[in-house]
Amino acid sequence: MKITAYTRMVFYHETDRMDIVNHSNYIHMAEEARVDFMNKIGIGYQQMEAEGVLLPVLGVTCEYKHSLRFGEHLAVYSQITKYNGFKLELQYEIRCVETGVLCAIATSSHCFTNVQLKPIRIRDKYPKLNDFFQKAMHVTYFDSLLQE
Repeated sequence: MKITAYTRMVFYHETDRMDIVNHSNYIHMAEEARVDFMNKIGIGYQQMEAEGVLLPVLGVTCEYKHSLRFGEHLAVYSQITKYNGFKLELQYEIRCVETGVLCAIATSSHCFTNVQLKPIRIRDKYPKLNDFFQKAMHVTYFDSLLQE
């Protein structure tokens, strides 16, 4: 399966007095990219939630490499790094489109739950969803990763 990266411009409200993106906003960028990624692989949050499956966040990390600035464009390349039918982990490379420079590497971990927030194993109860995530483990991008 081939998809495109999540892209957008850096907004003014995301920057601080030093004219750079505040560190907390990289987590928001990863969240936006995850929602976009899920839609592009064919299993959006609305569809999962309509089937009674939620995907709460267990944890996030972010390693900062280079600052983004207001007006620059970012590209986020998302990939599933772990999936076992119960837990899902993703990694996000956030790059500046204009320069290709790697700005941050973020991760998020999630578990699947029902609407009562009780953990579920989708491999057993939702085989169609399981198939989507199995295929998504092999996602590549139409646009090649930008070089530093």
